[in-house]
Amino acid sequence: MVEGRELAETRAIVDRTFRVRRITLGAFCGVALVVLGVPGFPFNPVFAVPFAWLLLTLPFQWLLRRQRTLRSLQNVHAAFLALESALVSYLVHRLGGVAWVGVLFYLFTVIYANFFLPPLAGYVVTGIALFGFALVAALEMTGLIPHYLPFAGQAPPHQDPVWVVATILVGGFGFYAVLAFTVRAFATMYERRRRALAELSARLLTAQEEERKRIARKVHDELGQTLAAARWALAGGDPAEAERLLNLSVEGMRTLARELRPPLLDELGLTPALRALAERFATSTGVVVEVEGPPGRLPSEVETALFRVIHEALENVRRHAEARQVTITLDRRRGAVVGEVADDGKGFDPHRAGEGLGLSGMKEWVGFLGGELHIHSQPGKGTRVRFTVPVHDSRPHRR
Repeated sequence: MVEGRELAETRAIVDRTFRVRRITLGAFCGVALVVLGVPGFPFNPVFAVPFAWLLLTLPFQWLLRRQRTLRSLQNVHAAFLALESALVSYLVHRLGGVAWVGVLFYLFTVIYANFFLPPLAGYVVTGIALFGFALVAALEMTGLIPHYLPFAGQAPPHQDPVWVVATILVGGFGFYAVLAFTVRAFATMYERRRRALAELSARLLTAQEEERKRIARKVHDELGQTLAAARWALAGGDPAEAERLLNLSVEGMRTLARELRPPLLDELGLTPALRALAERFATSTGVVVEVEGPPGRLPSEVETALFRVIHEALENVRRHAEARQVTITLDRRRGAVVGEVADDGKGFDPHRAGEGLGLSGMKEWVGFLGGELHIHSQPGKGTRVRFTVPVHDSRPHRR
C-alpha cells in the first residue's frame, strides 16, 4: 500500500519536472528560432541542442507514465537523467567548456537525480555529470577536440558587454530563477503533504471514535438488552425463551464480528466476501444487489481496502440513496483493478455535498494504494462511485 501511494506521488512530481523542462526548453527553442531568423546570422550546432533535449523528454515521459512499480519508474527516470547528462556535456563543449558557466548546466539534473532516485542511482547520475564535464575540459585542454567560445568579442570577457549580459541572464537570472522555482515547488509539495497528513490523522481519530460509538451502541442496545431479557426469561421459568434470546445474542455477536473483519475475505478473497456482504445488505434493506468480480486473489492490502470502500458505498446507499438496485463491478486489467458501485437512487450534487467522513474515507483508502476514486452523481439520476487501484502483486492467482 505504501509503495502504491509513493509511486503515484513520485510519478506526479516527476511529471511536473518534465513540464518545467518543456516550458524552459520551449523558451530556448523560441529564442533559437528568432536568432536563426536574423538575416546573415550563421548557423551554430548549439541551436539544435534545446530541440533535441525537448524531443528527448517526449518518449521518456510516455514511458514514465506507464510504469507500474516504483523501481521501474526510477530505472526509466535514471536512464533519462543519464542521457540528459550526456546531452548537457555536448552543450557545455559548444558553449565554452570551462571558460564559461557550463558547470552549472548539470545543476538540475543532479538535483533531480538525488531527490527522486535511490542513493546509488543518484550517485551514478552525479558521477556521469562530473565525468562528462571533466572529460570535455580534459579533451579541450589537450587539443583533442576544439575549444569554442560562445561569444567572439575583441574585448576581455569582463569588458565584453555581450559576454557580461549573457552571463548575467544565463548564470544569474536563468539558473537561480529556475532553482528558486524548483525549491519552492518542492517546499509547497511537502507542505501540502504535511497538511494532508494532519487532516488525515484528524479524520482517522474522528472515524475511530465514531466506530467505537457505533460498536458500543450496538452492544448496549442490542446485545445488552437481549441478554437482560434472557436473564428475565430464566428467572421467570421460561428456558425456551431464554435459549431463543441467547441464540439471538450469539448471532448478533457473529454479525458484529463479520462487520469488523469478514472471515470470507481472508479465506476466499474479495469477490466471495462482496457477494456475502451484498446478500446481507439485500436481506436487511430489500435492495437488489448484483456483484461481478474477477476470480482468484488480489494482494491482501488491496482486498481489504476495496472491501472497505465498497462497504462504505453500500452504507451510503442505505442511509441516503433510497435506491432499488445496486450494481458492484470489479475488473482486473493490466496492472490495475477498476471498479464501480452504481445505484439507481435519488442522487445528489457532489459539489454541494462536500466530503463527509464516508466519502473522504473512501478516497483515503484508494489514495493510500496509489489509486484514484471519483464520484459521479446528479439529483434524480443515481450515483456512481468509480475507482482504479494499481496492483503490484506478481503471485499467480488461485482459482
